Amino acid sequence: MDELNKALNDGNELGQDLELNSASDEWQRLSPISILYFTVRSLFLIANNFIYLVPIVAVNFSTFKDQPLLVVFIVLALLMVLALIGFLQFLFYRFRVQGQRVEIKQGVIKKSHIDLPFERIQNVKLEQPLYYRFNNFACVELDTAGSAKQEAKIIALKMDLAQAFRKTVIETNYENKLNEEQGNEGQVESASSAPAVNEVELNRRSMKDLVIHGVSNNRVWIFLGALAPFYASISDALSQLFVSIGFDVEAYFSIQTLAWWEFALHVLSLAMLLMLIIVLFSVVGSILMFYGYTLCKSDDRYIRRSGLLTKQEVSMKQSRIQLMVQQQDWLDILLKRVNLYFEQNKTGSVNQNQPGQHLANKLLVPSVTPQESAELMHDVMPEQALPSQNFAAISKRFILKNAALFALPLAGLIGATLQHKNDWGWLAGLGIFAFFIAIITLRWWRWGYSFDSDFAYIRKGFLGVNYYCFPINKVQQIHFKQNSFMRPYKLATLRVVLASGALSVPYMDEYIVRKQINRVLDVLVSDKRSWM
Repeated sequence: MDELNKALNDGNELGQDLELNSASDEWQRLSPISILYFTVRSLFLIANNFIYLVPIVAVNFSTFKDQPLLVVFIVLALLMVLALIGFLQFLFYRFRVQGQRVEIKQGVIKKSHIDLPFERIQNVKLEQPLYYRFNNFACVELDTAGSAKQEAKIIALKMDLAQAFRKTVIETNYENKLNEEQGNEGQVESASSAPAVNEVELNRRSMKDLVIHGVSNNRVWIFLGALAPFYASISDALSQLFVSIGFDVEAYFSIQTLAWWEFALHVLSLAMLLMLIIVLFSVVGSILMFYGYTLCKSDDRYIRRSGLLTKQEVSMKQSRIQLMVQQQDWLDILLKRVNLYFEQNKTGSVNQNQPGQHLANKLLVPSVTPQESAELMHDVMPEQALPSQNFAAISKRFILKNAALFALPLAGLIGATLQHKNDWGWLAGLGIFAFFIAIITLRWWRWGYSFDSDFAYIRKGFLGVNYYCFPINKVQQIHFKQNSFMRPYKLATLRVVLASGALSVPYMDEYIVRKQINRVLDVLVSDKRSWM
């Protein structure tokens, strides 16, 4: 604590507006720059919920198009309201660091008082948005295992103070752990025995890797779906643009004046151009999020730093990792790349409305090679043996059940509907049924499971494939599930609940499910290691 006290007391020399003192009972205000943070956060909240505003905008799109000044007025009014909300949030925000705890009071209408002991803090995450870099401020997020509705975050601290605070929390928790292990006997190790600050770099992502990640993990189709109500207006605007530059769209795509191969070539070239634009958007998003990506290890803690506009520093304690996931989409398989996730407790105080916060309880290493993935997984859990596993398949009755309940009725309904209009409707229904069967069979083929003495392994997917690896001693709950389709054939579903979420494997042999449940329960009774 002495190092933090010195840094806090020297705050004014560092240019810090706040006068923090861990031995004082006085509540502290944030720096006024936090008003900008609150305002931008509200803007992101509106942007993330834009899908709900699409119908309103679509209905009034022609009005907005004819009256651009109205749009400007609405935007300015919205910014003024958000700025006012940001000022009020700044005005009602107080915090103090006292002893081995941090307290935060916040809220304009709905007020909250968070009293958080250091020992409950799992991670201290540092985030530095672009507008914080000019004055070297940072946002400090305190990751706990509490409710996601309570956001424990110090919005604006000088970077030096934020780093000193993070180091103090880690060292304090380390000393408390030693004290708990040693009891009251003997002398507890001093702070000099705390985790070393020296870091070892485990992985670095180059610009080439980020481009590959953007290409193989394209999610722009979500954005395109949100634009669906505006396609007609966008099409008209593009037509007018082409006319103004002398390009005849109708002649370019006229099936009457073009040979069939010319028409097909024009359509293909347009499709490739659109795909290129979509991929470029995805690549830009990948670079913005993961620029300068480094994964380091300091003692038993993994630290990920990345971000172009908003720099993020996220740490995760090795013992708190519940699950490792190797994720490969179909394009990742072709490019021989893996997205590697380390997942911890899912119930932390996370604001899902902020960009990138869906990864807050996951540490992602994007688009690594299979060899790099295997090395990182070995570093996190040396005893696991995922690469050498032979996965057992689930029962083929998975195919029969889904064919009878979904594929056959749906294909029959479509075929019967088409039969009224065309004598070949039954053939179309048969083709649709074969298509569904192919999908179900591929899904069945991806399912697999394996166990060894300390770990469980699951494989699943469709066009891509995901591999899951978790220690048995970190299982929170385990379930035996059996429906009327499974019971006659002695099949069952194994469902495992971890602190990071739940995993299920359907249509396993009933005997294997019961055997694994008994084995897991035996391990949980005899193994007293903490899952945190």
